[in-house]
Amino acid sequence: MTPFLREAYFLPESFTKRGTEAAEVIDQSNRVLLDAFNLEDGEVVYTSGGTASNNIVISGVLRDVDLREAHIVCTVIDHPSIVNTYEYYRKKGASVTFLKVDGNGLIDPEELRKHIQTKTVLISLTHTNHTIGAIQPLEQLLPIIKEQNPKTRIHIDATMSLNAMALDLSQLPIDFLTFSGHKIYGPKGVGAIVFRKNGPLKPILFGTVTTSPFSPGAENIPGIVGLSEALRIATAQREAYLHKMRPLQERTIKRIESEIPDVVLNGPRPHPEGNLYTFSVKRAIDNINFSFRYVEGESIMMFLDFEDIIVATGSACASSDLKVNYVLSAIGRDHEMAHGSLRITPGWGNDEEQIDQMIDRLKPIVSRLRAQSTLR
Repeated sequence: MTPFLREAYFLPESFTKRGTEAAEVIDQSNRVLLDAFNLEDGEVVYTSGGTASNNIVISGVLRDVDLREAHIVCTVIDHPSIVNTYEYYRKKGASVTFLKVDGNGLIDPEELRKHIQTKTVLISLTHTNHTIGAIQPLEQLLPIIKEQNPKTRIHIDATMSLNAMALDLSQLPIDFLTFSGHKIYGPKGVGAIVFRKNGPLKPILFGTVTTSPFSPGAENIPGIVGLSEALRIATAQREAYLHKMRPLQERTIKRIESEIPDVVLNGPRPHPEGNLYTFSVKRAIDNINFSFRYVEGESIMMFLDFEDIIVATGSACASSDLKVNYVLSAIGRDHEMAHGSLRITPGWGNDEEQIDQMIDRLKPIVSRLRAQSTLR
């Protein structure tokens, strides 16, 4: 990215040497993205991240649709940038189905089949859930959609998937795929939409157009270069990532369940093989989410933070709206269990020694908090 921040900072303006070079850089990045998803002929739109990508797809598909005659589908545990946008269009007059999920966060294929209508315009699904790591079985779900209504457009949010999983758009009938750079070790503030040529997407932003009518204005060329390079590296290193993450996930789950009482794993249990992603694998390799009874998740998170150990929580007090985490609620966790959740996400920078250090510090923190708890 550095040359495009320091020297080659020109925009892709026509009929100039520097502008042509900038346009070629964007074309090269587009080709990297299309190749990563095995899409020979497609389009790429660069955005500010996964949230913007999801909004642009949903609003762009619905822009010229009579909402009174439109039906759209997502799940109750999709990313907020999907769920909240669908709720907005529900209030504007669209018919919306929010599919429920089972106790592991997975869609019932027959429930999906039942809700697809002749007027179903769009179905949005988060491939890998951001909270509990549940992986929706696209190989099973997507053919059902196209069988029931070939005209229904399919939008997949793959933001949490791409370090470990390949999505082949030559095999899967995905119309719009969205993702974000920072989840694949790329720059923050950049994401993308990859979609097939002549799709029904309409622009929802307007201004000066140089490379794409869907993202008018000055292009974030350093971000585009960083995003494409991050995806290229992630694609090349998937097998290594799987082999590194699997023992870390196994070790974390095994130690927590055997050494800390009154804990519940949220989301599917990892597949015992887990070295390759197959239809039977239902949990992301880099996601661990536990609920700890009798304690607040944000208290655990803050005490671990004092130890320079960074985790996340679905606890209400760790968010600005003070609501119970909607994903944990949807899979059947009560208020106490949702409040006591902790999400641990190992990555390239972690090893088994750090996992052990984290758990060795976690155990006394949980014991101390439980001793002080009024929840027992």
